[in-house]
Amino acid sequence: MCGIVGYIGPKSVESVLLVGLQKLEYRGYDSAGMAVLGDGEIATRKAVGKIAELQKLLKNQPMFGTVGIGHSRWATHGEPSTVNAHPHLNKQHTIAVVHNGVFENYAKLRSELTDDGYVFLSETDTEVAPHLMDKYLEEGFSPEEAFARMLRRLDGQYALAVIAEKANQKIFFARKGSPLIVARGKSEYLLSSDIPAVVPICEDAIYLENGEWGYVSPEGVTIFNAAGDIVTPKWEPITVSIEDVDKGEFEYLMLKEIYEQPDVFERIFKERLDETFIHFPELKFGKEYLARVGRILIQACGTSLNAGMIGRIYIEQFSRISTETDYSSEWRYRNPLTSGDSLVVGISQSGETADTLAGIREAKAKFMRVLSFLNNVNSTMARESDALINLMAGPEIGVASTKAFTAQVANLLLFSLYVGSIKWLIPSEERAKILSELRMVPDMMRKILKNHDSIKKIAAFLKDKNDTIFLGRTYNYPSALEGALKLKEISYIHASGYAGGEFKHGPLALVSENVPVVIIAPKGEIRTKMISNLKEAQARKGKIISIITEGDEEIKKESDFYFEIPECDESISPLLVAVPLQLLAYYTAIERGCDVDRPRNLAKAVTVE
Repeated sequence: MCGIVGYIGPKSVESVLLVGLQKLEYRGYDSAGMAVLGDGEIATRKAVGKIAELQKLLKNQPMFGTVGIGHSRWATHGEPSTVNAHPHLNKQHTIAVVHNGVFENYAKLRSELTDDGYVFLSETDTEVAPHLMDKYLEEGFSPEEAFARMLRRLDGQYALAVIAEKANQKIFFARKGSPLIVARGKSEYLLSSDIPAVVPICEDAIYLENGEWGYVSPEGVTIFNAAGDIVTPKWEPITVSIEDVDKGEFEYLMLKEIYEQPDVFERIFKERLDETFIHFPELKFGKEYLARVGRILIQACGTSLNAGMIGRIYIEQFSRISTETDYSSEWRYRNPLTSGDSLVVGISQSGETADTLAGIREAKAKFMRVLSFLNNVNSTMARESDALINLMAGPEIGVASTKAFTAQVANLLLFSLYVGSIKWLIPSEERAKILSELRMVPDMMRKILKNHDSIKKIAAFLKDKNDTIFLGRTYNYPSALEGALKLKEISYIHASGYAGGEFKHGPLALVSENVPVVIIAPKGEIRTKMISNLKEAQARKGKIISIITEGDEEIKKESDFYFEIPECDESISPLLVAVPLQLLAYYTAIERGCDVDRPRNLAKAVTVE
């Protein structure tokens, strides 16, 4: 949540910051702003709405200088407005601050500073920072010491970038909980919340550790740890390309990422599979330890939890390990029971999800080992977990997760087969059969994507509906939850996902001719049960949208709309079902005129609790 950029170098700082903010807009688009230090003075520009509004402002009121900071906001404290937009300034406009996160003690600090005569203009927690630093500068401390003293007064999780007139060739930065990186190009340095903002001009980066702070200047980077000791910078090459973070030929990033899924799966299988076995070269846990695990607790949020629910079925079926799933935001607060043979699994695309990260820390505090499934191996979760599995989905920029979800499911399936194999629970023939079918998934996905026009017809029907119900069972009950979530996220149609067996225990009351029902009924053990659900909805005049296996004439005849997926083993079906559900949400949002990549009120990386 919220995007931070900073730049010092020979290029036009306004242009670099603007491009960086555009690359980070998925992190927040309630408002945007920048502050530039030129000729010894700080100038600011702010606009409500998307980055395009700031761009319009800058055309009429350009900024000049070689040092600057920028921000795209996802509102936490205070509504979206010009006053609440970042950067925030001290009274004399000699200090500018951009901030991602929450200062938990801001009310106390605000009261203290107000008593000292400082005047607050915004409703944000961020505004305490420039006033605090100003206070210490007024007391005679150097900019470096004033910044350090300010940090010692701030509680909570945050990433900060600060410029000050008294340090006109420096950008101060700090990281505590929220992500922040320092990157360098040719005689220039950038700060950013995420890699996409620095890809166009930088070659390598430092992924700041928790508690680190410092400053960049034309001479280089100076970093201190929480104790104030100097830290030697650890530069790592940037492997992400411009093509990875651009829309390319697609209208929206979400559509591009939906279409990337076959390639993602081929990459995963190339890395993970050979003719006889499954490999996780990055996994630090030994086979002996994994064979002893007696209980797994999966905690995640949103789409990642839906993937974890499918993973729970895989782990119990193939690894025969008792597995639980829970919302990270609930798990950490219910004082979960622990045991020596328990393993906590965290799942996150960004590796910065605040609630999931807090759940990991809760597990570590209880002396439980942690395995995380992550798409960002340089993230905070990666550093704080005992072991990780790389999702290998590639950068996912669209706010609504697509390729990361299916990559999570695929890696959870492979992990469950891996553990089951080292425990001698899966005959090699059975494992070979499943893996053989998995290798066919990329081509199956491509076949589904070629038939996208039939999804457009369903979307045209859904566009005027206010409510939709999704039903699934066993492997595809979480698919129903995910399908409903996608539709809600980007089309703003209220949608609910239910286990098919629970339909008649309450949700059936919602069905009418104006509330369509999406039936997920691929070939498998529970297909006939899903037909019963279909009949129940049909009897209440519900319009039926079904996702079925190719050639299922029985359900096809009973459906108002249908979409066919290739025949596959039931355990693999969630990987294929996900694609038409993603396309359904996408095309429905398009029909309703929604901005698919920037759904209202949402941001990509949820870094606050």
